[in-house]
Amino acid sequence: MDLNANPNRKEVEAKIARSGDYVKMDYLQACLKKQLDFDTKRFVMLKLATIYESRRIFLEAAKLMRNVADINTTNEGKVNDFAKSMDLFIKSGNYSEAELSLKKAIAVATDTQKVALKLRMKELFKAQAKEYLAKDKRKHAVETYEKMLEIGLNPLERREVQNALLQLYQKLGRVQDYYSLEKT
Repeated sequence: MDLNANPNRKEVEAKIARSGDYVKMDYLQACLKKQLDFDTKRFVMLKLATIYESRRIFLEAAKLMRNVADINTTNEGKVNDFAKSMDLFIKSGNYSEAELSLKKAIAVATDTQKVALKLRMKELFKAQAKEYLAKDKRKHAVETYEKMLEIGLNPLERREVQNALLQLYQKLGRVQDYYSLEKT
């Protein structure tokens, strides 16, 4: 295959079939710089996002998933791809971009999907905060919990998040934050 040519999906699949992740990433990134047909471009971006995710390069994977969502032709596909992008942005710690992906998903979602997306975001935040706590990354856990207070929580969830934050503020010596949160 000519390296300067614009490969189709079959050629891309054949080229990456027996390669390691880093060779695949390099080749797929090079492919994205070429003129590809719609199906091949979508395939390349999805494949690259999957590799990035497996390598825990969440920010790049999230950006690619958002691009995949932008070119998706069905609303259902867009919602799913934007939701995946949101998941990956949360894992990367980039919460403002996660919210942007959520807004984009909600813009094309049905009413039922909108409720499910908001619930999914809440659960992802909880899981991310717990992961940070398990790894003793208290500062990141605080950022996650503080962000959770900005999204729509019911009173019980809000109290749970505030209690977790109080404990973290105490452990981190953030006395002012502790007392101001305790008053609420």
